[in-house]
Amino acid sequence: MATIGFGGFLLALLSERERYFESVVEGEELGAKLRYAFGTTVGLSAFYGLVAGAYSGWAQALSTAIKVPVLLLATLIVCFPVFFVVQVLMGSRLKLEQVLVLVVSSLALMSILLAAFVPITAFFLLTGANYYFQHLLQIAIAGVAGLFGMFALHDGLTVICEKRSVYPRRALTMMRIWAILFAFVGIQMAWNLRPFLSDRREPFQVVGHYQGNFYAAVVYAMNKLLSGEGHPTVVPTPRQTLPDMFPGISAPDTTRDTTARRP
Repeated sequence: MATIGFGGFLLALLSERERYFESVVEGEELGAKLRYAFGTTVGLSAFYGLVAGAYSGWAQALSTAIKVPVLLLATLIVCFPVFFVVQVLMGSRLKLEQVLVLVVSSLALMSILLAAFVPITAFFLLTGANYYFQHLLQIAIAGVAGLFGMFALHDGLTVICEKRSVYPRRALTMMRIWAILFAFVGIQMAWNLRPFLSDRREPFQVVGHYQGNFYAAVVYAMNKLLSGEGHPTVVPTPRQTLPDMFPGISAPDTTRDTTARRP
């Protein structure tokens, strides 16, 4: 593949993936591919986060636009070393940069799909879909995009396995296991970075502190959506009284004082 630009990179990644993966094995312009894949991942995932977070206002939109690329790249940093080492142990002769280009390219495809869902996200945002629906919609979109990205990586490695002698078939099994690990790490990372979408009635916060876990939160959101609730229940913070703050002081008997002063 000779001197590709960003447009050529996108075209190859979207419609000529078999040739794209072969060019990675041949070592063609790996630096350019890595830059384009990285830029696509950051730019399009941030765009998706900006629109998805806009449900809760501009502060949350900007926060989510930053947190979505951070989520993808942080998950990559955590999971990539074990993927590369295991692939080498299984007999892969792909170099570090080649494997990195393949994995980041799968994240780029994931981000392209996230951006493709932006019109749907914006439609439900503008038509007033409730809080729980928005939560479940974004989880579903992220799940579909993640599956697509991992399937693309798997297909690429399969092509390399069938047409080249640099990638063993048994390593494909380890790739599938790694994809599951990547998903679990990504889910936990997303849970730690929440909220990506917050209640409009609550003050903005960059990182919230919630009880439970991701799976319980999904079940809870589904129950609330099916029951017809549109917003989380706001539990008022009880006001502190003098006995609460100073146990040795008793509250004045205002009823008795009022009665005593009554003419």
